[in-house]
Amino acid sequence: MSTLLFWMTLLPVVFMLHDFEEIIMFRPWLRRNRHELKARFPRFEAFLTRRGLFDYSTSAFAVAVCHEFVLLSVVSYGALYAGAYGWWFAAFMAFFLHLFVHVGQWIVYRKYVPVIVTSVLSLPYGFYTLGLFIEAAWLSVSEMIGWSVVGLVAMALSFPAAFFWASKFDAFERSKKTSGQLTDIDGL
Repeated sequence: MSTLLFWMTLLPVVFMLHDFEEIIMFRPWLRRNRHELKARFPRFEAFLTRRGLFDYSTSAFAVAVCHEFVLLSVVSYGALYAGAYGWWFAAFMAFFLHLFVHVGQWIVYRKYVPVIVTSVLSLPYGFYTLGLFIEAAWLSVSEMIGWSVVGLVAMALSFPAAFFWASKFDAFERSKKTSGQLTDIDGL
């Protein structure tokens, strides 16, 4: 296996390590920062409130992350198996560019957000793998730009489905809690 292919196979692993921070810290962070979000970013807070994100359990949020992880893994490993490197590049660039969105969130908020530590730790992987990919010249610059757009559009389109499943799981979890069949074990 070439060095590039090795680093390409790590994409879902790096994604999941990054998302562990979100899964673990998102709900407690939202709970602690809700009032500040409302004061500083009222539209964003209202958006989160309308979507019910302040009420999601950690496990419901993990369902959304699982959706994204499965999608990224299927595309990544399917593309590598088939030699369809454009599809892998689309998934990679969606992940890599979203790390910069998280860095931007941190800069705007000016204190810890539950994505920044692993975003910063994932950036060297992204830069190194991108450099190897460019050096391999499997895609032209215009193809890389095109596949990057495909990846960003696919990511944007996958979020509604991810949060649809999270809301379904949240409703299931709440129905089990109200019927006494499930207890709140995460305490969050």
